[in-house]
Order: sequence, then structure tokens, then C-alpha cells
Amino acid sequence: MCDNSRAKRGHTEEVARVSRATRASLAVLAACTVAHFSNHLYTGALSPFMPIIRDELSLSLTEVGLVTSAAVFTMTASHLLVGYLSDKGWRDILIPASILFTALVVLLTSLATTLAFLILCQVLLGLAASAYHPCAFPALTVRFPGSSRATAAGIQAAGGLVGMAVVPALGITLFVLLGGWQQSLFVLGMMGFVLFASASMFMAWGRREPPACHVTVQREPDVEGWTRNYALILILSGLRGIPFRCVAMLMPVYLVDRFGYTPVWAGSLTTIMLVGGLVGEVVSAPLSDRLRRRVPFIVLSNALITPCLLLLNTSIDQTLVIAVLIIFGFFYFLGVPPNEAFETEVSPTRSRGLAFGLLFSVGALPGAIAPLVFGSLGDTYGLSASILFLASTTAIAGVISLFLREKRSKVWRPTSVGAELDSGTADA
Repeated sequence: MCDNSRAKRGHTEEVARVSRATRASLAVLAACTVAHFSNHLYTGALSPFMPIIRDELSLSLTEVGLVTSAAVFTMTASHLLVGYLSDKGWRDILIPASILFTALVVLLTSLATTLAFLILCQVLLGLAASAYHPCAFPALTVRFPGSSRATAAGIQAAGGLVGMAVVPALGITLFVLLGGWQQSLFVLGMMGFVLFASASMFMAWGRREPPACHVTVQREPDVEGWTRNYALILILSGLRGIPFRCVAMLMPVYLVDRFGYTPVWAGSLTTIMLVGGLVGEVVSAPLSDRLRRRVPFIVLSNALITPCLLLLNTSIDQTLVIAVLIIFGFFYFLGVPPNEAFETEVSPTRSRGLAFGLLFSVGALPGAIAPLVFGSLGDTYGLSASILFLASTTAIAGVISLFLREKRSKVWRPTSVGAELDSGTADA
């Protein structure tokens, strides 16, 4: 057992940074990965059915955007409170609980027959889903050293991306088999109970060994206060969230309207795009850790997704559409693990939950309202204007990312936890 009495002298488990991942670390990572999979599975659950729902309920593009924004906006507004609760010790409870809450709301959504009820369900979905992000990143930060932090962030991010990639194909498959979107949502919601049990088991295993009880710690410098890097990454969070939310949730609608594809094929192409993104994350996560660099990946990601969006606005054949979607997915998500690792490294050491609450509330606000703006522009000026809106935000993000600065990582000498805590310099 670990003796935490010395931690009371001004030290907490947040202070001790592990020098290597343990079985408990991997268990928490597994819980976060399952929870992130569920988070994106359920927040994107309506995406494959949206062309069908739009026809069934006679919705305009603005109303489609409103439905999509409702969940994201509520989730964004709740993240700051969740970040505060994360710092108060609730994170290990809220991570698996987010799965149960979102699954129950998806079951409720399967009963929707009107626009108003659909929006209400999406508002509740946002509240349920908000429990994940501000809790997961601080939980991983204290359990993984800097030398493997991007890899850990990449693995949990891949869980979310798999959830996003699965839902278009799975949703359409269920629709074909069951004959309706409500029935398909019911089945998706029932899956959540299995996912909740799995994440709860992993988290319980991970909590058997608190981070401060690890044999060694890494001496890394504290991030004191709110730095310029944090301010820039907060702005980038908002700018990158705009194409992320619109492309991930509204791409099937765009492909049906712009290229005349069937909902089934549009959903399949969205899955192909996200599989390309999964490859990008698999490439960048270990490479970023090996090179000990984050910023070059962020800059490259932002620079190359803008031309892909502009190409989608041109008259290209189906083969080129597939190629552009794959390239967009690859390069957008190439920047995700390094970006998330960089966020942990520039956030104030003793306020990480609050810092991530800000990133996923204030920083995510543009992405929350982006689907509504996307739909409104589509109704007013056509979907070409909507794509130009996305391309302009990615171009601005590319410029801002050039101003990020990172220090080259040093090799920190591990010492015993007891010695660190006794000396009072665990984070010197």
C-alpha cells in the first residue's frame, strides 16, 4: 500500500508524474478509450440518419444545423463545470458514467417524432456527453510520462475516431436491417450498457494503484499560470472544432445534396474519410513522442486540410471525391494526438481540470454553433458557401499555429516518490 501521509505536506497525486506506464495506467487508458468511443458514437448517432430525418420531418438545412448544434452547444456549456468537478476528484466516476448517461438519452431519442422533441433530446445528450473530455485528459496526464503522452492521447483519440467511423456504417446497416432510424437508435442505445460495464471495470482496476504510488516519478517542470501557448491553443481549439463538428456530423447531408449520392453511399464515404483519419492518428501519435515534437504536426495538419475542403467545392468525379475525403481525414487527424499532448503540456499544472474545462467550453464554442452557421449559409447562399466558411477557418488556424512554441524535451532523471515528497521538490 502507498503511504499518502507525506502528500499532505502540499503535494497531491497530481504532482507526481510517472516515469513509465503501469498496468493501472493502461487500465485507465482502456477506460478512457471505451468512453471516448461511446462519446463520439452517441454524439454522432443522428449523422447517418440525418438525410432521412430531414426528408421525413421536412427540415431545412438551418433546422438540420440546429439539431446538430443543440447537443454540441449544451456539451460545450457544461464542460467548464465538469472541469471544476474533475479537479475536485470526480473524474474517475464521471468518465464511465458519461457512457451510461449518453446511452439512456439515445434510447429516449429513439422515441422522437417531432423537431422539438429531437432538439430536446440533443440538449440532454450534450449534458450527458460533457462528462468525458475535461476528465479524461487530466486522468491520462498524471498516469503517463511525457515520453509516451502523445501515444496515450492518440490511443484514446483513436477510440473516439473509431466511434465516429463506425456510426455511419453501423447506423445505415441497422437502418437497412430494421427499416427505420428510431429502431436503429434503440439498438445503438442498448449497446451502451455493455460499454458502460467495460469502462467501469477498467477504471476500477486502474484506481487500485493511485498515480502517486508509482515506484518512480519524472521530474518535469511545472507550468505555472496561464501562458501565451495556452491562449493560442485555446483559440486553435475553437478554429479546429468548426470543421471537425461540421464535417463529422454533416458530411452525409453535404454529399447527398452536393453530389446526389444516396444516404447509404454518403454514410459509407464518411466512414472511409474517418478511417483515413484513424491512419493519421496511428502515424502521428508514436512519431510525435519519438521526435519529442508537437507543433510541426499541428502546423502540417492545419496547412493541408484547407485545399482538401476547397476541392470538395469543385466538380470532381467520384474517385477524386473518395481521394479527397481520405486525404482530409488523414491530415486533420494527423494533428490530433500531438495537439492533445501539447494541450496537456501547456495547461497549468495544478488546474488541469479547469484548463481542459476551458478548452472544451470556451474553446469549443465556435464548433458548437458551427453546424447552425453551416446550415444557415447553405440555405441562404448554397452549400458551396458553407464549405468556404470551413476553409476560411482552417486557413486562419494554419496561420495561428505558426506562433506556437515548444521547448525541446529533456530527459528527466527518475527518483523515488518518497525522496521527491520528502525533499519538497517533486515539481521543481
